Amino acid sequence: MVYVHIVMFLTFQIIANLFFKWGASNPAAVHCSLAQEYWGFILGNIVGVTSIIFMIGMYKALPAASVVAIGTGGTFLLVQIVMYLLYRERLSLTAIGGIMLIFAGIMLVAFCNRPVAADDSAAAGNHSSK
Repeated sequence: MVYVHIVMFLTFQIIANLFFKWGASNPAAVHCSLAQEYWGFILGNIVGVTSIIFMIGMYKALPAASVVAIGTGGTFLLVQIVMYLLYRERLSLTAIGGIMLIFAGIMLVAFCNRPVAADDSAAAGNHSSK
């Protein structure tokens, strides 16, 4: 069930960002109409706030660090990909490198997140002298 929450959260976040981008852009004019800005803002926020319901489901099943990594980092990565595909937003080599590092960070935090317990520090060689 947690995977459904993750997919729905990320999907709603992408849709919200697309509404924000649509509200701020109009290819036919330099400045988009005020009505389009408002609708982009309103629709983006409605979809974005709705995504929080799925984030709550993620918090119920996963550690907070994993939820933040998947939610924030995953949204960033997927929005970058979608904006590139739909709006042909350019990415520099440095930006692509940063995106790959963020992906690696998400993988490390979300899937390799094993907290260090107090007993583990003694096993690691931190023995106290008596």
